[in-house]
This record gives sequence, structure tokens and C-alpha cells, in this order.
Amino acid sequence: MAAAVCLTQVTAHDLKAPEVPPEQLSLIQPPLAGSETFARDLTRHWQGLVSEDQMEASQRIAEKLGWLEKSGKGTVAGLGIRETAWLKWRVSEEIRALADGVSGLQTLDFRQKGFLESDLIDVDPQQGLMVLKVVLGDGPVNFVTHTMDFTTERDPAPYQIPVGVGGTTYVLLRLEEIPAGGPSTLRVGFQSSEASAPPRWWSFKFRTPEFGNLGVRIVDDSGAPVPAMVRLTAKKSRRIWEPAGAADLRPMMNDVTSLPIYGPGRGYMMWVPEPWRGHYWVMPGPFEMALPAGEWEVHVWRGLENVPVKLDVTVKAREWTRQNIFSKRWIDMGAKGWFAGDDHVHARVMSGEDADKLMAWTRAADLAVCNVLEMGDDVRTWYAQRGFGPQYRVQNGNHWIVPGQEDPRGVLGHAIGLNLTEKVRDLDRYLDHRWVAQEIHRQGGLYGHTHVGAKALFVERQMALYTPFELVDFNSVMQAALNTELMYHYLNLGYKMTASAGTDTPYGGTVGSVRVYAFAGNSGEFNPDAWFRAVKKGHTFVSTGPMIDFRVGEAIPGDELEIRDDKPLKVRIVASGLVGKSAPKFVRLIRFGKILKEVTGTAPAKGNLELECEVPPGKGGWLAAQVIGEDGSEALTTPVYLKRQGFRTWDVEQVPQLLDAQEAVLRDIENVVADSKKLVGSRPMDYTLKSVAKGADTLLEHVAQARNHYRELASIREKELVSRKLR
Repeated sequence: MAAAVCLTQVTAHDLKAPEVPPEQLSLIQPPLAGSETFARDLTRHWQGLVSEDQMEASQRIAEKLGWLEKSGKGTVAGLGIRETAWLKWRVSEEIRALADGVSGLQTLDFRQKGFLESDLIDVDPQQGLMVLKVVLGDGPVNFVTHTMDFTTERDPAPYQIPVGVGGTTYVLLRLEEIPAGGPSTLRVGFQSSEASAPPRWWSFKFRTPEFGNLGVRIVDDSGAPVPAMVRLTAKKSRRIWEPAGAADLRPMMNDVTSLPIYGPGRGYMMWVPEPWRGHYWVMPGPFEMALPAGEWEVHVWRGLENVPVKLDVTVKAREWTRQNIFSKRWIDMGAKGWFAGDDHVHARVMSGEDADKLMAWTRAADLAVCNVLEMGDDVRTWYAQRGFGPQYRVQNGNHWIVPGQEDPRGVLGHAIGLNLTEKVRDLDRYLDHRWVAQEIHRQGGLYGHTHVGAKALFVERQMALYTPFELVDFNSVMQAALNTELMYHYLNLGYKMTASAGTDTPYGGTVGSVRVYAFAGNSGEFNPDAWFRAVKKGHTFVSTGPMIDFRVGEAIPGDELEIRDDKPLKVRIVASGLVGKSAPKFVRLIRFGKILKEVTGTAPAKGNLELECEVPPGKGGWLAAQVIGEDGSEALTTPVYLKRQGFRTWDVEQVPQLLDAQEAVLRDIENVVADSKKLVGSRPMDYTLKSVAKGADTLLEHVAQARNHYRELASIREKELVSRKLR
């Protein structure tokens, strides 16, 4: 039936840190048991339970919960132990007052009776929530959230609700798979933690409205049914329901999919700009299902090139409602030679069934290339693949699944290998990324660094150590969002940096919500080998919405322009987006990480925005295009490199501080090696320490080679300063 509600809780990110009223300092009490969890659930699921008069109180509680969430993630200015204790106390007190006034509150007072029977209660299955006030005595107050699944026939656990000893317990009761019609009767037991106390029983007599039936068929421009990402929401309660027939991807994923941040269940989070952000289900084709009569919303998303759809439908009792939903393209990048890929997807593919499910997901996201990665560390691997190489690719039209790996993963960051013919993994030299990259290249594959945009999981060590060896084919600068800091650092040292993007599914959300476009040409039927060749050449841009056509003369992203004179270069950026959503608000020409030229769109933004200018070539360097959409979506190209003989494509002024930063990272790696050597004997089961200690000599050799390379860059800079007449 229903899945967890996906609503954005009000947070305090932009609010002033709360100040504790001095007169309340002496009143602060420990929070009532379970009150914070109860409050979070109630403020997320308030529709239909909280009246308009209570909205302000609910908002205040949600703001306090937002601050508590921030305090749990690290130090927050102005939010210390005293303020946190006050917040918890106030949430506890305020949620108690709010719970006493919710709509449909059932008060069950067992102080004089051991068994209670309700009058007939009307239950709204769209809401699926009840608040109970269970009174056993005059003892303490506490709070419980409990799920009752009506499909359970033999297991009594869902119908046994834990309550406090001899006091009052507020219960937020989630009702799943509620039977239609009625009346129905159910016996519910309330069991206190006091071992000798017998359960207290409530005979719950209820009825629900009759159901109707909804049929949905999603079709493309040709009228053919297509897979899509779908969300189904009850308008009144804002509760999300799982569409019938959704692909069950859980067997292909690790247990992380059971966590609320990734799940729930078979639904997956999609980190796209509002109002489309949220949980969606992979629908391989049309679906039909019975639903409670009422008003519903259907959200359909099919990648960045298709117009997302929100459709309001009315389901009538004992009737059919059938809808054709038309998924229309606002742009066809494939027709222009640009094909979308995701460089970072994790899923087990060990059968045709697995492949079919992942292909449905790939097609639902309208991706040309889904790189499915077996993931490893210094102990084992996850997300097994049945094989590597062309014979293990999966194709459906212009949609392809290509197996690869995310391995090694460790203290030197996470590496990705794309388009492999065999897995590259040797635990005896696990942290030797140089060997890994060479083996991947021997196969004709691509070696790259992930989590570059997130600046996470020691990627700075990986980049400092291996970028000088010219082994790196791409860097993932976009995961949930774009971050260019590390990419720009290395570009400004004169290294080529190809921009790529990947979702890190299932950890980062659903396939294709961020993507890398590669120019594979439009000479005929798409082949992924052309896509990988384009990535190798740097013919890419990354996006969460806008599209970019960037040219310097006739050069496209990744090209190198030979500069022979001082004639100005003609630059043209054509940005496009979906009106009202990803339509370009800012188009920027970037040089050395700084905005050289910018064009601002109208408000509201139109579908296209162009920037044309002439740029003096100087001593060379690099130029890139960046676009910010009206909805906050982003896009960035790989640079066009301006190469003048005798000069690197770098920012000669920034080089000293950037070289200092590399030296700091190299010293950090040396410290990691030294610490591992000291600790490995005292922690025999720590395999990461073993890997570092085993590979210490090779690592230190690579550090020395990288350091020599950076020192050589310092010497080259001194010579260039003379050539540039800056010395």
C-alpha cells in the first residue's frame, strides 16, 4: 500500500540560532520518552491531522526539530549543550499539547476497565494515520510510533503496541494495507514494559470508503509506452503510495536501500531541483491499481530532456479512471550528437532479470550509457557482475548498460574503471592506483576519480598523487550538485581535466538525476564505444538541467587550440533549458576559475540564452562554459585548452599556492603510511592498515615522484615568468 511520506521538513538552515529565554533556564526538564521521534513523524505527516489553528504550533515544532537535526551533524554556532537541552524540552512539551488537539484523537482510558470497545470509526486510507492517547494510570507521559500492517494474519506483533508503565502514552499509529469498505473489527493489545502486567485490549471497529481503480499509461512522442520514474501522492494527506508493478530493485542493491535517506522500500530518492525532488518508483510500463476514492497526483520524470509531468486525477468509488500521460521532449540532444551517461551506478547484474530491471531504470531516466560498477575494498567486493566486456553489455535501442568497477576504494580515494573487459583487482598491490590505471588502459578502458565534486573520501590524496602521471581520463565533479574547486585547482596547474558526473546510485539517489553528456556524433545508430572515445577526448559537459553548446572558434570542449598569434578568439555559448525550470538564468565564460564574461537572462528565464564575445588568447590557458538554471540546476563543460608554444595552460599567478596545497597533501599521505606501519601490528584485523603497510614502499615512491614533478613545475614557472617579462 503506502510508503513513507516524502515531505520536506521545515529546517532552521536560514534562521537565527535559538536563544534560551533566561526565565526558562530553571524550568528545563529532560524530554519525555519518545517525544522527538513522535514529533518528527507528526510534523512530517500533519496533513489531515492538524487543523489550521494548529499550523503555527506545528511550524514552531518543525523549526526546533530542524535545529536539533543540525546540532546532530556537528558543531553549530550558538547551539550548545544548554540550547540543545532547551530545544528537546520545548519539543517534548509542545508536541504533547499538539497531540491532544489532533483531528480524530482516540482517548483510551484503561484505569477503570481492562477492555474497551470503540464505536464505529471512519478511517481514511489515504491518510492511514491515527493518534491514540492510551491512559493506564497517573504515571509518566511518553510517546510511541507504531506500524500496523493489516495483511499480517498469524504474527500478532503488529497488533501489540508497546506503552509506558502506569502512565499515558501517545501513539502515532501508521495503518498499512487497510481493508476497503467494512465495517471491520480488530483487537489491539497495549503491552507495558512491566513484565507481570497483562495487555490491555481495545476492540477497534472501523470502516473505510470504497476503492476505485486507476490505470496509467505513459507514452513518448511516438505514442509507444515507455518506462518512467513515477510518484503517486494522495492530495489530501500528501501521503505517497507505491505504484503497482514498480520494479523491485532491492535484491540488486545492498541493505542501504532500507534506510529512509535512500529508500523507502522500492522507491528511490531523486536529487533534482524542486518541486520535482523526492522519491520515485521505476515503472517498466503501464500500471493499474485499486486506490481509495479521492484526489490524487501523478508525477512523471523521464530525464533532463523530457518535460516532467504533474497530473491531477480523481478516482471515484467502484469506477475506473484511465489516463494516458504524454512524455514530450523539449530537446533531443542525441540528434545533435550528444548522448547522456551516468558514470557511477551500483547494482548487481547476475541474471537476465537483473539486467531487465536495470535497463528499465536506464530507459526511465532516458540515459544512453549506464555504467554499472562492481564495488570493492581491501577485503571484498559488492554488486557482483556476471562478466565484463562487450558480450556482457545490455542494449535496448540507444540505451546501453556497460559493466565496470569502483575499485580501489580506500585511504587514497575511490577510483572508477569504465568499459572494462575484465576486473582489475590485486590485493597484493591494492593501493597502487598507477598499476590499476595502466591495466585499465591496457584493456582500452577509462580510469577516473569519483567524489571529486563532493571533495569526499580522500579524493584530494588520489588527485595529488596520480594527476601528474597523466593517467586520469575523467573526474566526477557532479554528484548531487556541482563543485569545481578541485577541478579548477588542477586546471590552473596546467593539467587537463575532463568533467564527468555520476549519481553513485543507490547511495546518491536514482540513476541519471545527474549526468555527463559526451559528443559521440550523429552519424547513425549510437554505439557506446563512440561515447567512451568522446569521454577520453574530453568532449563532455555535465548537467542537472541546462544544455550547453560551447565553441571557441570551431573547437568544442576537450579540444586544444594552437595559439600562434594574438588575434582575438571568437567564443559562443548557447545555453538552453526548460522554461520555468532549467531555463538559463546565468551563462558564464570561465577562465582560470573566474568569471570572464556573464550574460543574465530575463525574469522569468526564457528557453535559450547566448553569450558571444571575443577573448584575447594571451599566453594560453583554458576556457569553460557554465550555466545556472532558473531552478538552481547547473551545467559545466570540460574546458577548451589554449596552447601557446613554450607556455603551460595554467594560471601562472596561482601556481605557488596551489603547489603548496599539493605538498600538504603529499605530506598527509606520508603520515598515513607512517601511522599504518606503527599500528598494523596492534590491529591485526584492520585490513586497511595492512594494505597501506604492504604497499608502503610503492606509495612512498609515488609520493617522491609526484613531489619531484611539482618541484619541476615550480622551475618551469620561473622560466615562464621570464618569458612573460614578469621577472
